Amino acid sequence: MASDASSVLENVLTGMAGLFGVDGAALMLLDAQDRLRAIGATDDDGVLLESAQEYVGDGPAIASAASGGLVAIQDLHADRPLGFPHVAVHALPVRAVLSVPLVEGGELIGVLDFYARAGHVWDRTEVEAGYRLGELMVIVLQVLAENRTDRAPSGQL
Repeated sequence: MASDASSVLENVLTGMAGLFGVDGAALMLLDAQDRLRAIGATDDDGVLLESAQEYVGDGPAIASAASGGLVAIQDLHADRPLGFPHVAVHALPVRAVLSVPLVEGGELIGVLDFYARAGHVWDRTEVEAGYRLGELMVIVLQVLAENRTDRAPSGQL
């Protein structure tokens, strides 16, 4: 089932990136210690972005999780507070990032990142689309969790 869930998440992320018209999408979820962990991405650039944020302990996804709000970065390579150059050096060639907090039942569960390889100003309609796709990702994660629970042997997840 784990590989099935990974495949579903990869397909959903790829579909969301295509629908949104960006170069890629990536997902980080909170672990048992409330740290964001990379779960999946549409490509190697997304994996680098999420891994860099985990490694550095900072970045748009981590800022989004900390604030509970959306973080829109036009150029990751820009000086702080407009960018995260210490993340960018590990996440080439990602330039622009839109980090959307994922909330289930009032609790933060993770962050969905959309990214572009060129600098990009995220407009109001893109921000709204990001929030809507984040809501959809929460539903996908709920269904995957329910399917995992339904198929687990008695007393096991």
